[in-house]
Amino acid sequence: MIRQLPLFPLGSILFPGATINLHIFEERYRQMIGRCLEEQSPFGVVLIRQGDEVEEGRLGARPAEPYNVGTVAEISANVRLEDGRFLLTAVGRERFRIQHVIQRAPYLIASVLELPEVVAPSAAAAEEELRATYERYWQAVAAATGVPVQPEDLPVEPMELAYYLADRLQVPAARKQHWLESSLITRLREITGDMRTELALMPTGKRATGEGFSGMGSLN
Repeated sequence: MIRQLPLFPLGSILFPGATINLHIFEERYRQMIGRCLEEQSPFGVVLIRQGDEVEEGRLGARPAEPYNVGTVAEISANVRLEDGRFLLTAVGRERFRIQHVIQRAPYLIASVLELPEVVAPSAAAAEEELRATYERYWQAVAAATGVPVQPEDLPVEPMELAYYLADRLQVPAARKQHWLESSLITRLREITGDMRTELALMPTGKRATGEGFSGMGSLN
């Protein structure tokens, strides 16, 4: 489905199912959020490919050029402060691809195409391996620290599982963007690979009690 969507370029990524907290202080985005609230409509979160988050008129600021794939954000809670700023929480919904930009000022509006989510039959094996790797990861953390660890329950659905861990892993924004753009099977396999790498680097037993080991590795 093609639709028009106001865009909020950021230095971080919103995955479907994840939440984001935002402080809206620039006038152009106050206008955007005010309109979204009035119309009860969403906006799009897109990672900045190059440029700056701050207003373009500021000294040295460069126009924010976003990646083409982002996530629809639905406002779930908001507070409007006396000076017109907003504090809000938004939830990631479906992914989209920018078709073309309709408006650049005062804020970006683009024609976007919703991206389908496909669960291929081959994803089942990749999902199983990721869950097993996740369990081994926390078992290794417990062995390394000497402290029992109860890992969080993972989402049941493979799509939700992949987005959940993609959001939590501490990797560069460009890699997260790659996962946002990728197929489910690619996302599952690459997250498993990253966790295996972390496992290989993790100290074991009493050797892990020295300074510098957080016990959390690449997970938030």
